Amino acid sequence: MTRYSPVRQLGNEVDVRAIREWVAAEPLKDLVRMFGGDTDAIFAGDAVGAWLARLDEFSERWDSRRGAERNVAPPLELTADQILTVGAASEALGLTDGRPPQADRYDHVLMLGGLVRACVTRPTYAANLVLSGRIRVGSVTALGGHRPFRGDEFELARTAGLEGVSDEFSALDAGTRRAFKLGQPVSDEGIPPGVGNAAWSIRTYIAGNGTTVRVAAAPSSDPERRRANTADTYEWFARRVASLSAGDQLLIVTTAIYVPAQHAAAIRMLGLPFKVGIETVGIQPGDVVPELDQSFTPSQYLQEVRSTIRSLRELNDHLSSA
Repeated sequence: MTRYSPVRQLGNEVDVRAIREWVAAEPLKDLVRMFGGDTDAIFAGDAVGAWLARLDEFSERWDSRRGAERNVAPPLELTADQILTVGAASEALGLTDGRPPQADRYDHVLMLGGLVRACVTRPTYAANLVLSGRIRVGSVTALGGHRPFRGDEFELARTAGLEGVSDEFSALDAGTRRAFKLGQPVSDEGIPPGVGNAAWSIRTYIAGNGTTVRVAAAPSSDPERRRANTADTYEWFARRVASLSAGDQLLIVTTAIYVPAQHAAAIRMLGLPFKVGIETVGIQPGDVVPELDQSFTPSQYLQEVRSTIRSLRELNDHLSSA
């Protein structure tokens, strides 16, 4: 099986060369070739924006979701050679391994919500860091949305020991309260889910060590058409929840497979406009809560390679227009 050297990832500072290196890396080119793409045509010229636009269009064949939730998306039909290449390329492109936080002090820790596993394992990981004293923090926020459960999420919630939860926000709240050993909220505000995609919530707690812990669900910036996307949640967090200030240091906790895409989005939506430092760490769910172990499929890795391409395209376009 082909093995690749690790591809340099975007760091805390915006580095256009890192975007170019990730996009033009041999593992990604081999993925394109393995799925019938013409790399000479896709990477024609020197403009990274043009490369990303062509890769975005090409990678539609890797979109197994087609608007569905990740846990109910059907797998792609892949050959044995394609599966091997996806595995090796995903590892080199930074989608398989996490790393511990590199600093010992952050102004904000942001745990991103998602499916049930994320709502339990990410708060648990962050709580272990904060309550053990491994890192010092100003505040902690678990950020998701009012998304109803789909597919196997009800069963996973029972496996995780979460009772009476039926959507992302309630699961994220339960997972965060348990992880940080929280009592009753000191405040609870928002617009209830009955209004659809315009709903939002902020529950504020005080942990035993005095840390402010919030659980929040962001509204959509276009509620008539869709629910909140990553850009909506990041901007709402910055303006409504955290009141970010220039120079703040932010630690984002997610799952390893999503780090490249979500880090690029965080730089675009938080790092650049608010002039804050961004570090994104990824976990493997089973390393944090063994009963919620998860093995990602080749289709899921391809989906997140596509997500990273699209996220880098948006970041590159933002930098080009600045």
